[in-house]
This record gives sequence, C-alpha cells and structure tokens, in this order.
Amino acid sequence: MTFLSGLYELLSYVLQAYNIAIVIYAIMSWVPRARFSRFGQIIARIVEPLFSVIDRIIPSFGGISFSPLIALGLVYLLQRLLSLIFFGVF
Repeated sequence: MTFLSGLYELLSYVLQAYNIAIVIYAIMSWVPRARFSRFGQIIARIVEPLFSVIDRIIPSFGGISFSPLIALGLVYLLQRLLSLIFFGVF
C-alpha cells in the first residue's frame, strides 16, 4: 500500500464515521432526551458545527431542519472529490 492510498483509506474511514454520526444524531432527535445523554453530547459536539453552518445558510422550515440531509450530501460529495483527487475516478 502506498502512502497516498493509505491516506485515502484513512480519510475515507473518517468520512464514513462522520456519516454514521450524522445518522445517529438524526435518529436521536426522535428519542426524548437522547441528545442530553453523555453519548448524545459527544455526537452533538461532532456534528453540530457543520449543522450550524448549514442552518445559517438554509434555515429550518416549519420546525424541520434539513441540516442532516444536506450534511450527508456534502460528505458524499467530499468522498467523491477525494476519489477524483487521489485516483482520477469520480
């Protein structure tokens, strides 16, 4: 394994973990007081910075935040961009 492919693998795993954190955070919003648990606070510290930026650009509509959906799309695009940069394949 070369250095660049190892770096790509590492970044890919980090982005996959971030995707999982976003999904967990979204599911936790359906469970009362789940976000106030220790685990919920850790997940919130991971995903809230991106959500707050998205919420400033695209506000909630009728109390429904589209931040998790948009964040998943952005992470997907970042994964594709990394694939393009490292391997020339989109």
